[in-house]
Amino acid sequence: MRPERDVYRGPLWTSAEAASAFRVGVSSIKRWTDEGELESVRTPGGHRRYTLNSLHRFAALRGLTHQLPELTRIDAPIPPPADVTLFDALANGDAAAVRALMTPRADSLAKQAAFFDRVVGDALREIGYRWERGQLGIEQEHRASHMIAEAIDHLRPAGQIGGRLALLACPPDEWHELPLRLVRLVLEWSGWETEFAGGYLPWSATRAAIDRSKPDLVAFSARSSDPFLHPDFDHLVEHCNANGIKVVVGGEWARGGTGAVDGYIRFRTLRGFERWLRTQ
Repeated sequence: MRPERDVYRGPLWTSAEAASAFRVGVSSIKRWTDEGELESVRTPGGHRRYTLNSLHRFAALRGLTHQLPELTRIDAPIPPPADVTLFDALANGDAAAVRALMTPRADSLAKQAAFFDRVVGDALREIGYRWERGQLGIEQEHRASHMIAEAIDHLRPAGQIGGRLALLACPPDEWHELPLRLVRLVLEWSGWETEFAGGYLPWSATRAAIDRSKPDLVAFSARSSDPFLHPDFDHLVEHCNANGIKVVVGGEWARGGTGAVDGYIRFRTLRGFERWLRTQ
């Protein structure tokens, strides 16, 4: 094998060379790339190529045997050791390791949703716990949030297929969008089109977005139950119900219970949401 070389990132491998190193077909390499598991780069001509580091990282995540050469300093950063947790990678600011550790190795959407509930949920809770106790600085907490957001967005499908539309928003006084980004990912993996309105959206703006885009589903996420006890939320739910639009709510508000409540549905986990979504 004589992979072409990029002076900044070391050797670049073709799909055929990667397939030969893993003893699989080229179609497997292309499928893993399309599914977001194997990271690729593009040449000026638009061809896919793979760094030796990305191939080693993928092999470690999948537990694959291979015939790859050893990594050298030019291929750094090396794959994270097996005992490095997502929290460790976030606390150390290792964006490459965060992306690798947040790539589900499950073979079904249900298992992938459960993976995010467990792995990402645990890391977010640990970050919040340590920040509250002064063990992490605010800049570390913000950096971790940005790395998770980038890793989640990296897993999104390349193109949306124009299916049913879901509008996603955080209510007033809620800036934390990460859970909502995971909800968007599950929706898009399930074939939905999404419109992401983001954090701290006034109820009036949400109503305007609903009337403009006419979604099939509106999804909210918040850490507190306070926004959902507001009369404006009740009016919004009534408006959605009258127009055949389903409303779902996740986050800490759902920890009081799950299922239909006053015209909308609460979910405690992504796994529960994904299970419900398959029935729609």
